[in-house]
Amino acid sequence: MYTNNKISDDSRDPEPRKLVPIVFQGDSRRALQGFPDEVKSDLGYALYRLQLGQTPPDRKAVQAVGPGVYELREADARAWYRVLYTRRTKVIQVLHCFEKRTNAIEQKDIETAKARLKRVMEAEREEKRNAEQALRRK
Repeated sequence: MYTNNKISDDSRDPEPRKLVPIVFQGDSRRALQGFPDEVKSDLGYALYRLQLGQTPPDRKAVQAVGPGVYELREADARAWYRVLYTRRTKVIQVLHCFEKRTNAIEQKDIETAKARLKRVMEAEREEKRNAEQALRRK
């Protein structure tokens, strides 16, 4: 699905774009690497578009996890594949990657993503607190 829409990425851009880094939480990178090759390729391309600041065509908000959390969706004949992510100030956080066989996201997957989002937000608050303390010491 995602790789079918490469026209929007102009490779003749005179200035190379800086890619926003992606941080994979927990086992999400390993889970994504275990997806079938075609699914992995399509979802990888969707993540690349996010790094460029573009919006993938098939993303959906996942309010059950939290505000600003989205899913990238892909399927094959066997299962549906999901990548749950959030775009933070300077980074894309991939919270959870999983496959499913039913239409709904299982509660265990929602809880996993929620716990990882909570850790990301706590780390951001701690980083901000440390930066403020460092400024005060100067």
